Amino acid sequence: MTGIPSHMQGLQLQGLNKPGLAELPVPVPGPDEVLIRTGAATICTSDLHDIQYNPFGIRYPKIMGHEGAGTVVQAGANVTGFPAGTRVAAHPVVPCGKCGECLRGFAHICSAMGHLGIDRDGCFAEYFVQRADRVAVLPDHIPFHLGALMEPVAVCLQAIARAGDIRGRTVLVAGDGPFGNIIARLATRAGAGRVMVTGREPFRLNSIPHVERLHEALPQSADVAILAVNAPAAADACIKALRPRGRLVVFASSTEPYPLDMFTLHIKELEIAGACNDENRMGEALECLDDASLALHELVTHRLPFREWEKAIALARDGHDRALKVALMFDE
Repeated sequence: MTGIPSHMQGLQLQGLNKPGLAELPVPVPGPDEVLIRTGAATICTSDLHDIQYNPFGIRYPKIMGHEGAGTVVQAGANVTGFPAGTRVAAHPVVPCGKCGECLRGFAHICSAMGHLGIDRDGCFAEYFVQRADRVAVLPDHIPFHLGALMEPVAVCLQAIARAGDIRGRTVLVAGDGPFGNIIARLATRAGAGRVMVTGREPFRLNSIPHVERLHEALPQSADVAILAVNAPAAADACIKALRPRGRLVVFASSTEPYPLDMFTLHIKELEIAGACNDENRMGEALECLDDASLALHELVTHRLPFREWEKAIALARDGHDRALKVALMFDE
Protein backbone atom coordinates (compact mmCIF):
# COMPACT_ATOMS: atom_id res chain seq x y z
CA MET A 1 0.00 0.00 0.00
CA THR A 2 2.35 2.66 -1.28
CA GLY A 3 1.75 6.02 0.37
CA ILE A 4 -0.66 4.54 2.86
CA PRO A 5 0.51 4.24 6.48
CA SER A 6 0.71 0.85 8.11
CA HIS A 7 -1.20 1.93 11.22
CA MET A 8 -4.04 4.28 12.13
CA GLN A 9 -6.08 5.55 15.04
CA GLY A 10 -9.49 3.94 15.51
CA LEU A 11 -12.24 4.28 18.09
CA GLN A 12 -13.01 0.78 19.32
CA LEU A 13 -15.89 -0.40 21.45
CA GLN A 14 -14.02 -2.61 23.90
CA GLY A 15 -16.95 -3.52 26.17
CA LEU A 16 -20.14 -2.06 27.57
CA ASN A 17 -19.56 1.66 28.15
CA LYS A 18 -15.94 1.19 27.11
CA PRO A 19 -15.13 3.06 23.92
CA GLY A 20 -11.44 3.72 23.55
CA LEU A 21 -8.88 4.94 21.06
CA ALA A 22 -6.45 2.33 19.75
CA GLU A 23 -3.59 2.17 17.29
CA LEU A 24 -4.49 -0.46 14.71
CA PRO A 25 -3.25 -1.75 11.37
CA VAL A 26 -4.74 0.01 8.36
CA PRO A 27 -7.15 -2.53 6.82
CA VAL A 28 -6.42 -4.07 3.43
CA PRO A 29 -9.36 -4.03 1.00
CA GLY A 30 -10.61 -7.35 -0.31
CA PRO A 31 -11.07 -7.98 -4.05
CA ASP A 32 -14.53 -6.33 -4.06
CA GLU A 33 -13.79 -3.57 -1.54
CA VAL A 34 -12.34 -0.09 -1.42
CA LEU A 35 -10.12 1.41 1.25
CA ILE A 36 -11.37 4.86 2.24
CA ARG A 37 -9.46 7.58 4.08
CA THR A 38 -12.14 8.97 6.35
CA GLY A 39 -13.09 12.61 5.88
CA ALA A 40 -15.97 12.77 8.34
CA ALA A 41 -18.24 10.44 10.28
CA THR A 42 -21.43 11.40 12.07
CA ILE A 43 -22.61 9.94 15.36
CA CYS A 44 -25.91 8.06 15.25
CA THR A 45 -28.24 7.38 18.14
CA SER A 46 -27.62 3.69 17.53
CA ASP A 47 -23.90 4.27 18.16
CA LEU A 48 -24.84 5.58 21.59
CA HIS A 49 -27.05 2.53 22.16
CA ASP A 50 -24.18 0.25 21.11
CA ILE A 51 -22.02 1.83 23.80
CA GLN A 52 -24.64 1.60 26.54
CA TYR A 53 -26.61 -1.56 25.72
CA ASN A 54 -25.06 -3.43 22.78
CA PRO A 55 -28.49 -4.46 21.41
CA PHE A 56 -26.99 -6.07 18.29
CA GLY A 57 -24.55 -8.28 20.16
CA ILE A 58 -21.33 -6.71 18.88
CA ARG A 59 -18.29 -8.90 19.55
CA TYR A 60 -15.62 -6.81 21.21
CA PRO A 61 -13.41 -5.13 20.27
CA LYS A 62 -14.95 -3.48 17.20
CA ILE A 63 -14.29 -0.13 15.55
CA MET A 64 -17.46 1.91 15.89
CA GLY A 65 -19.30 4.08 13.40
CA HIS A 66 -21.39 3.57 10.29
CA GLU A 67 -22.16 7.03 8.84
CA GLY A 68 -19.04 8.00 6.97
CA ALA A 69 -17.57 9.67 3.90
CA GLY A 70 -14.06 10.10 2.61
CA THR A 71 -11.61 9.49 -0.22
CA VAL A 72 -10.79 6.18 -1.90
CA VAL A 73 -7.08 5.45 -1.56
CA GLN A 74 -7.02 1.86 -2.80
CA ALA A 75 -9.41 -0.44 -4.65
CA GLY A 76 -9.57 -4.22 -4.68
CA ALA A 77 -8.66 -6.27 -7.73
CA ASN A 78 -12.29 -6.64 -8.92
CA VAL A 79 -13.29 -3.01 -8.40
CA THR A 80 -13.78 -0.55 -11.25
CA GLY A 81 -15.06 3.01 -11.22
CA PHE A 82 -13.40 4.09 -7.97
CA PRO A 83 -9.86 5.22 -8.78
CA ALA A 84 -7.70 6.58 -5.98
CA GLY A 85 -8.78 10.10 -5.12
CA THR A 86 -12.51 9.50 -5.67
CA ARG A 87 -14.65 11.18 -3.02
CA VAL A 88 -17.32 8.79 -1.73
CA ALA A 89 -20.07 8.33 0.83
CA ALA A 90 -20.48 4.89 2.34
CA HIS A 91 -23.65 2.93 3.06
CA PRO A 92 -23.10 0.67 6.10
CA VAL A 93 -25.43 -2.20 5.16
CA VAL A 94 -23.85 -5.11 3.30
CA PRO A 95 -26.42 -7.60 1.93
CA CYS A 96 -25.20 -11.10 1.12
CA GLY A 97 -26.97 -11.34 -2.25
CA LYS A 98 -27.67 -15.05 -1.73
CA CYS A 99 -30.31 -15.48 0.98
CA GLY A 100 -34.03 -15.81 0.37
CA GLU A 101 -34.71 -12.15 1.11
CA CYS A 102 -31.99 -10.94 -1.26
CA LEU A 103 -33.28 -13.24 -4.00
CA ARG A 104 -36.81 -11.88 -3.45
CA GLY A 105 -35.49 -8.36 -4.08
CA PHE A 106 -35.39 -7.33 -0.42
CA ALA A 107 -31.63 -7.03 0.07
CA HIS A 108 -32.15 -4.27 2.63
CA ILE A 109 -33.61 -6.86 5.04
CA CYS A 110 -31.07 -9.54 4.17
CA SER A 111 -31.11 -12.41 6.66
CA ALA A 112 -27.29 -12.57 6.63
CA MET A 113 -26.70 -8.83 6.62
CA GLY A 114 -23.32 -7.31 7.32
CA HIS A 115 -23.06 -3.86 8.86
CA LEU A 116 -20.25 -1.42 9.53
CA GLY A 117 -19.64 -1.03 13.23
CA ILE A 118 -21.53 -4.21 14.13
CA ASP A 119 -20.06 -7.33 12.52
CA ARG A 120 -17.24 -5.51 10.73
CA ASP A 121 -15.08 -2.56 11.67
CA GLY A 122 -16.72 0.82 11.13
CA CYS A 123 -15.73 4.32 10.11
CA PHE A 124 -14.72 5.92 13.42
CA ALA A 125 -11.14 5.49 12.26
CA GLU A 126 -8.69 7.20 9.96
CA TYR A 127 -9.30 4.49 7.34
CA PHE A 128 -12.07 1.95 6.74
CA VAL A 129 -13.07 -0.54 4.07
CA GLN A 130 -16.45 -1.11 2.48
CA ARG A 131 -17.69 -3.23 -0.40
CA ALA A 132 -17.57 -1.15 -3.55
CA ASP A 133 -21.23 -1.60 -4.43
CA ARG A 134 -22.10 0.00 -1.09
CA VAL A 135 -20.38 3.33 -1.74
CA ALA A 136 -21.45 6.20 -3.98
CA VAL A 137 -19.43 8.93 -5.62
CA LEU A 138 -19.76 12.17 -3.66
CA PRO A 139 -19.79 15.37 -5.74
CA ASP A 140 -16.95 17.77 -5.01
CA HIS A 141 -19.28 20.50 -3.74
CA ILE A 142 -20.82 18.30 -1.03
CA PRO A 143 -18.55 18.36 2.05
CA PHE A 144 -17.70 15.13 3.80
CA HIS A 145 -19.70 15.95 6.94
CA LEU A 146 -22.81 16.34 4.79
CA GLY A 147 -21.99 13.29 2.66
CA ALA A 148 -21.84 11.23 5.85
CA LEU A 149 -25.61 11.77 6.07
CA MET A 150 -26.25 9.77 2.90
CA GLU A 151 -27.38 6.66 4.77
CA PRO A 152 -29.51 8.50 7.37
CA VAL A 153 -31.31 10.26 4.53
CA ALA A 154 -31.69 7.00 2.60
CA VAL A 155 -33.38 5.23 5.51
CA CYS A 156 -35.69 8.21 6.02
CA LEU A 157 -36.61 8.01 2.34
CA GLN A 158 -37.58 4.41 3.03
CA ALA A 159 -39.94 5.60 5.78
CA ILE A 160 -41.55 8.02 3.33
CA ALA A 161 -41.90 5.25 0.75
CA ARG A 162 -43.52 2.93 3.29
CA ALA A 163 -46.02 5.68 4.08
CA GLY A 164 -47.41 5.40 0.55
CA ASP A 165 -48.64 8.30 -1.54
CA ILE A 166 -48.74 11.22 0.89
CA ARG A 167 -49.38 13.99 -1.61
CA GLY A 168 -51.90 16.40 -0.11
CA ARG A 169 -52.27 14.26 3.00
CA THR A 170 -51.66 14.96 6.69
CA VAL A 171 -48.50 13.40 8.10
CA LEU A 172 -47.61 13.20 11.79
CA VAL A 173 -43.95 12.63 12.68
CA ALA A 174 -43.43 11.47 16.26
CA GLY A 175 -39.96 12.49 17.38
CA ASP A 176 -37.85 15.65 17.07
CA GLY A 177 -34.42 14.02 16.85
CA PRO A 178 -32.24 13.95 13.72
CA PHE A 179 -34.31 11.25 12.03
CA GLY A 180 -37.63 12.89 12.81
CA ASN A 181 -36.17 16.13 11.49
CA ILE A 182 -35.08 14.52 8.22
CA ILE A 183 -38.38 12.63 7.80
CA ALA A 184 -40.39 15.83 8.29
CA ARG A 185 -38.36 17.62 5.61
CA LEU A 186 -38.73 14.69 3.22
CA ALA A 187 -42.48 14.51 3.85
CA THR A 188 -42.75 18.12 2.70
CA ARG A 189 -40.63 17.24 -0.35
CA ALA A 190 -42.98 14.35 -1.11
CA GLY A 191 -45.93 16.74 -1.28
CA ALA A 192 -47.63 16.23 2.08
CA GLY A 193 -50.37 18.79 2.55
CA ARG A 194 -49.75 19.14 6.27
CA VAL A 195 -46.78 17.97 8.37
CA MET A 196 -47.01 17.88 12.16
CA VAL A 197 -44.07 17.03 14.43
CA THR A 198 -44.18 16.10 18.10
CA GLY A 199 -41.26 16.42 20.48
CA ARG A 200 -40.07 17.58 23.86
CA GLU A 201 -36.99 19.63 23.04
CA PRO A 202 -37.70 23.20 21.83
CA PHE A 203 -34.29 23.54 20.17
CA ARG A 204 -34.87 20.46 18.05
CA LEU A 205 -38.50 21.18 17.26
CA ASN A 206 -37.71 24.72 16.20
CA SER A 207 -34.99 23.50 13.84
CA ILE A 208 -37.54 21.83 11.54
CA PRO A 209 -38.85 24.22 8.86
CA HIS A 210 -42.34 24.37 7.37
CA VAL A 211 -44.08 22.13 9.91
CA GLU A 212 -46.59 22.43 12.74
CA ARG A 213 -44.90 21.80 16.07
CA LEU A 214 -47.06 20.01 18.61
CA HIS A 215 -46.38 20.00 22.34
CA GLU A 216 -49.78 19.01 23.64
CA ALA A 217 -52.50 16.51 22.72
CA LEU A 218 -52.55 15.36 19.12
CA PRO A 219 -55.46 15.93 16.77
CA GLN A 220 -57.11 12.76 15.51
CA SER A 221 -56.66 13.76 11.89
CA ALA A 222 -53.46 12.18 10.57
CA ASP A 223 -53.53 10.08 7.42
CA VAL A 224 -50.05 8.79 8.21
CA ALA A 225 -48.07 8.70 11.44
CA ILE A 226 -44.34 7.94 11.36
CA LEU A 227 -42.89 6.74 14.65
CA ALA A 228 -39.36 8.18 14.84
CA VAL A 229 -38.79 7.83 18.58
CA ASN A 230 -38.42 4.74 20.74
CA ALA A 231 -41.24 5.29 23.24
CA PRO A 232 -44.35 3.17 23.88
CA ALA A 233 -46.37 6.28 24.74
CA ALA A 234 -45.49 7.81 21.37
CA ALA A 235 -46.58 4.68 19.54
CA ASP A 236 -49.90 4.72 21.36
CA ALA A 237 -50.36 8.43 20.63
CA CYS A 238 -49.73 7.78 16.93
CA ILE A 239 -52.41 5.08 16.84
CA LYS A 240 -54.89 7.44 18.48
CA ALA A 241 -53.99 10.33 16.16
CA LEU A 242 -54.70 8.37 12.98
CA ARG A 243 -58.01 8.81 11.22
CA PRO A 244 -59.81 5.70 9.93
CA ARG A 245 -57.82 3.80 7.29
CA GLY A 246 -54.66 5.60 8.42
CA ARG A 247 -51.22 4.06 8.39
CA LEU A 248 -48.56 3.86 11.11
CA VAL A 249 -44.97 3.57 9.85
CA VAL A 250 -42.68 2.12 12.52
CA PHE A 251 -39.26 3.66 11.85
CA ALA A 252 -37.76 3.69 15.35
CA SER A 253 -36.56 0.30 16.54
CA SER A 254 -37.14 -1.27 19.92
CA THR A 255 -35.99 -4.57 21.38
CA GLU A 256 -38.84 -4.46 23.88
CA PRO A 257 -42.47 -5.33 23.02
CA TYR A 258 -45.00 -2.49 22.94
CA PRO A 259 -48.62 -2.82 23.99
CA LEU A 260 -50.87 -2.44 20.95
CA ASP A 261 -54.38 -1.00 21.01
CA MET A 262 -55.98 -3.73 18.92
CA PHE A 263 -59.48 -2.34 19.42
CA THR A 264 -58.62 0.99 17.82
CA LEU A 265 -56.67 -0.81 15.12
CA HIS A 266 -59.76 -2.90 14.42
CA ILE A 267 -62.48 -0.26 14.43
CA LYS A 268 -60.44 2.25 12.40
CA GLU A 269 -59.13 -0.36 9.95
CA LEU A 270 -55.61 0.94 10.49
CA GLU A 271 -52.46 -0.33 8.82
CA ILE A 272 -49.00 -0.79 10.34
CA ALA A 273 -45.84 -0.89 8.20
CA GLY A 274 -42.23 -1.29 9.27
CA ALA A 275 -39.41 0.73 7.74
CA CYS A 276 -35.93 -0.77 8.17
CA ASN A 277 -32.80 0.22 6.25
CA ASP A 278 -33.56 1.22 2.65
CA GLU A 279 -34.10 -0.28 -0.77
CA ASN A 280 -30.88 1.07 -2.28
CA ARG A 281 -31.87 4.73 -2.13
CA MET A 282 -28.30 6.06 -2.16
CA GLY A 283 -28.77 8.01 -5.40
CA GLU A 284 -31.94 9.71 -4.23
CA ALA A 285 -30.33 10.45 -0.87
CA LEU A 286 -27.47 12.26 -2.60
CA GLU A 287 -30.01 14.26 -4.62
CA CYS A 288 -31.64 15.30 -1.34
CA LEU A 289 -28.30 16.31 0.17
CA ASP A 290 -27.75 18.47 -2.91
CA ASP A 291 -31.23 20.04 -2.69
CA ALA A 292 -30.82 23.51 -1.20
CA SER A 293 -34.52 23.72 -0.38
CA LEU A 294 -34.17 20.85 2.11
CA ALA A 295 -31.19 22.51 3.84
CA LEU A 296 -30.03 19.19 5.27
CA HIS A 297 -26.68 20.77 6.14
CA GLU A 298 -28.49 22.37 9.08
CA LEU A 299 -28.63 18.99 10.81
CA VAL A 300 -24.87 18.85 11.38
CA THR A 301 -24.84 21.35 14.20
CA HIS A 302 -21.35 20.48 15.47
CA ARG A 303 -18.08 19.39 13.87
CA LEU A 304 -15.30 18.26 16.18
CA PRO A 305 -11.86 16.88 15.34
CA PHE A 306 -11.55 13.12 15.79
CA ARG A 307 -9.17 13.58 18.73
CA GLU A 308 -12.11 15.13 20.64
CA TRP A 309 -14.24 12.01 20.27
CA GLU A 310 -15.13 11.90 23.98
CA LYS A 311 -16.53 15.43 23.85
CA ALA A 312 -18.38 14.60 20.62
CA ILE A 313 -20.04 11.49 22.05
CA ALA A 314 -21.05 13.35 25.22
CA LEU A 315 -22.54 16.14 23.13
CA ALA A 316 -24.51 13.71 20.94
CA ARG A 317 -25.75 11.87 24.03
CA ASP A 318 -26.54 14.75 26.36
CA GLY A 319 -26.77 17.90 24.26
CA HIS A 320 -30.33 17.64 22.96
CA ASP A 321 -30.89 21.26 23.88
CA ARG A 322 -28.24 22.45 21.42
CA ALA A 323 -27.19 19.62 19.08
CA LEU A 324 -28.68 17.44 16.35
CA LYS A 325 -25.96 15.64 14.42
CA VAL A 326 -22.37 15.71 15.67
CA ALA A 327 -19.64 14.99 13.13
CA LEU A 328 -16.16 13.66 13.82
CA MET A 329 -13.81 15.39 11.40
CA PHE A 330 -10.67 13.70 10.07
CA ASP A 331 -9.64 16.24 7.44
CA GLU A 332 -9.40 19.33 9.64
